Amino acid sequence: MTYGWAILIVIIVAAALFALGVFNPSTYTGRAATGFGELGAPSDWQYSATTLTMVLRNQAGVAVSVSNVTTAQGCYYDTAIAIPAGGTGTATITGCTSKATGASFSETVTVTYTASGSTLARTATGTVTGSAV
Repeated sequence: MTYGWAILIVIIVAAALFALGVFNPSTYTGRAATGFGELGAPSDWQYSATTLTMVLRNQAGVAVSVSNVTTAQGCYYDTAIAIPAGGTGTATITGCTSKATGASFSETVTVTYTASGSTLARTATGTVTGSAV
């Protein structure tokens, strides 16, 4: 009988912790962007269903032309974006794995761009994390 009450209390505590979101990893996921080298980390990003939208920030010191943006899971954006020095440009990356609202994500993103006055393509790789909306 004593064991029965102890098991019942453990089940009630576990249910309460589950309801509070203690077992949901997205509860602990903050928004962060790391990497991206001289291009600079994005100023904003949002993962919605199968689309990752990023506001790319140009900190390269010269105007750049972004040719494509891809993620490790195969999402892509291949429309050219001209971003002036110190400016921003928006890339809507499609074809991503579907994420439910509130689900945590961490995406490794590679931006391919060309700096003004150069013909050589450069890449900037970084990671964005957060919760899907």
